[in-house]
Amino acid sequence: MPPDLPAAPGVYEFQADGGTTLYVGKSVNLRRRVRGWFYGGGPKDDRLAEMLKLARRVEVERTGSDLEARLVEAERIVAGRPRYNRALKNRARGWYLEIDHSDPFPRPRTVRAPRKARARYFGPYAGRRLPDEVARLLERIFGLRSCPGRIIPDRGGSPCLAHGIGLCPAPCIGAEPLDGYRERVERAEQLLTNPRYGIELRQRWTRRRDRASAALEFERASRLQRRLDDLDELESRRGALDHGLTDRSWLVALPHARPGSAVLFAMVRGRVLPRRELGWHDPAWRDQAADLVYRARVAELRLRQTFEPGEMVASLIVTGWLLDAAPDGHAIELDGREEAAIVDELGAAARAFQDGTS
Repeated sequence: MPPDLPAAPGVYEFQADGGTTLYVGKSVNLRRRVRGWFYGGGPKDDRLAEMLKLARRVEVERTGSDLEARLVEAERIVAGRPRYNRALKNRARGWYLEIDHSDPFPRPRTVRAPRKARARYFGPYAGRRLPDEVARLLERIFGLRSCPGRIIPDRGGSPCLAHGIGLCPAPCIGAEPLDGYRERVERAEQLLTNPRYGIELRQRWTRRRDRASAALEFERASRLQRRLDDLDELESRRGALDHGLTDRSWLVALPHARPGSAVLFAMVRGRVLPRRELGWHDPAWRDQAADLVYRARVAELRLRQTFEPGEMVASLIVTGWLLDAAPDGHAIELDGREEAAIVDELGAAARAFQDGTS
């Protein structure tokens, strides 16, 4: 165990003979955390106790903040996939809502990662629950099929119960033609991508419900009300669907482990760009900051529809930090702001860092 462990944030690695990384961890206090592995009886988990027996050295890297430590830890786990780390491996992929346009009669379904060229994906989401719920709501709102697999219309077949209770137009028996079903799918996608469309649907269906009720067509009015209730439920999830903070771009400044410096990076629509060190006493720091803002603007123009697998964890980490009001750092929103104003605000953050008030 290294004798000079700092009581500061950072990342540690347990390594076997030959330098193979067994486990990566992070802590706000490296000295206390690493020593805790060897005192007090050691780890209670059999898997981690086995790891400790194989370990021959501990390497540590000090960081200037807990957020930087979490990002470094995540990068090493996702890139190296150490044998004894479990927590972050699966989160690197996220969950997506998929609508596969290579299927003549597509349905919304939850998948672990983008995989098909002709499919449209919405996400990523941190868990499976949200895309599962949204898929069920879309099925009910627009009458999309929920049956698994592909279907070939068979006019002599028998539809399932969903058709009997008015939840599915039964394309499986040719009760609805291909064009009609595809139009339903297009409307479902429009609802996911355009909040104004949801408002228009609500107004349209409310008028239809009221007319049906006035004409004493109570069954039809009841069906429209159920669709309105489902629409309201889906709209209540709009913030999560739109990713909230990840729909915007940010410049993040964190204290560096070296006094007088900062760690600077941008998060562009949820993608965390590479970090760089910036020295506040370097006369060129303003130019360096302006260059990073420029690179963020360029990255916005080149965004892909979906995240790469390794991007998910960093996005969740920084988003959570922003939601916690950016402790021990400073976040500057980039959207709709001039470069000079962004750099000036960063200068104010620099003074706060050096005064120890950030």
